[in-house]
Amino acid sequence: MKNTIYDKVEQLVKRYKTRDPKALAAALGIEVKYNPGFGNLKGFYYIINRKRYIVINDNLDDNEKKIVLSHEIGHDRLHRDLVTVAGLQEFVLYDMKSRPEYEANVFASELLLEDNEVAELAKEGYDIEEIAKMLETDINLAALKVSAMNGRGYNFNSVIIPKRNFLAK
Repeated sequence: MKNTIYDKVEQLVKRYKTRDPKALAAALGIEVKYNPGFGNLKGFYYIINRKRYIVINDNLDDNEKKIVLSHEIGHDRLHRDLVTVAGLQEFVLYDMKSRPEYEANVFASELLLEDNEVAELAKEGYDIEEIAKMLETDINLAALKVSAMNGRGYNFNSVIIPKRNFLAK
């Protein structure tokens, strides 16, 4: 499934000429809303009358909002058939026990991090933590990206396994 996710992301990027999740959501016709009253809920994706929505916790920092939005777009592209009236709700990102959550996480990593940027930094000798910092992302997202790249034939020596509940509050 990893290569299929990569291919889907690359098709979207090529078609809409952006990796920006806000611009991509708009291009896909997904309405994005921000709500501060969610407590620990990070965001969710739902469909009403064939109209697609993503709601993001407005209390998250900008980087978390971008990751959650990318993750929810992943659900739209990969799991629309799983959406119920309650939608798909995210309390914890990087839940590796659920296949749909794992796939949405991989989607977010593929959308937000370009292969050539990650590969160039690795070639220059930076480790996964340094790469994450330089690309202004979470180390768990970078670890998912490196793992997916290894699955496509890259040969990075060490991969950090993302922590299951790292974004839990």
